[in-house]
Amino acid sequence: MKNGILISVVAALSLAACDEAVEAPVVEEKLGDYSALGTEPGWAAQIKGDQIIFATMEGNDFTLAVQRMKKTDAGWEVKGFSDVDNINIYISTGVECSDGMSDRTYADTVKVEASRSGTLNGCGGDFTEGPDGAP
Repeated sequence: MKNGILISVVAALSLAACDEAVEAPVVEEKLGDYSALGTEPGWAAQIKGDQIIFATMEGNDFTLAVQRMKKTDAGWEVKGFSDVDNINIYISTGVECSDGMSDRTYADTVKVEASRSGTLNGCGGDFTEGPDGAP
């Protein structure tokens, strides 16, 4: 008899725990539209919605769907890939960067690893100084 009561109590507690364990779904934070560029060699990357658009002066251009977008302690990681191309974009937010050619300073430093182009360094985000930017 005691075993039957104990089993009933454990079963009731288990059901109650299941109801309490239901958590709200995790909503991933999105970066939003973003532009980055680099010089020597020249390249540009844009994140528009769920697409990554990448172009180089050498013509290694492609558009990929965003496969992963993750906020990190340093900024953002954005990744896309297909059977032919892949790209990893690492954005260090708040680490100012100069593109070295236009006298502009940008809000972020960006590193890109792209198929057929290797590792590229550049700048991204809003202008913080220079032509078209703050003084």
